[in-house]
Amino acid sequence: MKTSSKAGEGALIEELVEALRERFGQAAEVGVVLGSGWSEGAGALLDDADEIALADLPHWPLPAVEGHGGFLAVGTIADRRAAVCGGRVHAYEGRPARELVRGARALVGWGVSSILLLNAAGSLREERLPGSLMPFSDHFNINLPDPNAADQTLDGNPVFLDTVNLYSPGWRERLCAARPELEPGVYMGLRGPSYETPTEVVILRGHEGAAVGMSTIPEALAVRAAGAEVMAISLLTNFAAGIKGGAPSHEEVLEAARAHAGAAAEVLEAAIQSAP
Repeated sequence: MKTSSKAGEGALIEELVEALRERFGQAAEVGVVLGSGWSEGAGALLDDADEIALADLPHWPLPAVEGHGGFLAVGTIADRRAAVCGGRVHAYEGRPARELVRGARALVGWGVSSILLLNAAGSLREERLPGSLMPFSDHFNINLPDPNAADQTLDGNPVFLDTVNLYSPGWRERLCAARPELEPGVYMGLRGPSYETPTEVVILRGHEGAAVGMSTIPEALAVRAAGAEVMAISLLTNFAAGIKGGAPSHEEVLEAARAHAGAAAEVLEAAIQSAP
């Protein structure tokens, strides 16, 4: 797919929003972007789903990494109308920020007021075992691109976003009340695709990091700037390098995500139930 110019991004979003309206009608209440390995559990939750291939929606960048599905399904989860996107594109694929967030921006433009972002991440803490789930309390963006820069926005103007309480405190509190085993933490965002070195992991731990990954932050910044509520949850699939012998690989991430799909689906359902 060709990269759009900043002058044309707004037009591309408008065309995509119109396609969503024509296909699905009224906007969903909650939008969900699935991360690596989340598709199996999420698919079992959707009732009365209407699904379309992302390739059939104009200008939606297509996921190419294993573990990310190329579909958008609209149906019912926990009595809420939800739009579930099967996967995302990443900065390490050579994508600019505007392409990383185009689908999320389109969902908000369609009228979705709450966006749930899911991913697979590495645990930076011995007590956070593989298979556990971590709602974001905050993030530390190390080198992922910012979609609010002037050359990445819809109109070519920078957005000076207030990121205090970027991840909705009320939504997070309701989720954790419903699922008291969840412990929020700080997500550390790196561009990738190389995994962190043991020395980098030590530094990330020293900056209060609880999990580390290669996605999600650009979408959160774009969605909040567009006026929607944001929640993000990591499925911790492995220990980061150097922790309890951790030596991460993409195969390990996908295998662990599949093994814990049931628990992840339960938390996903609770997160949708507790959405604003």
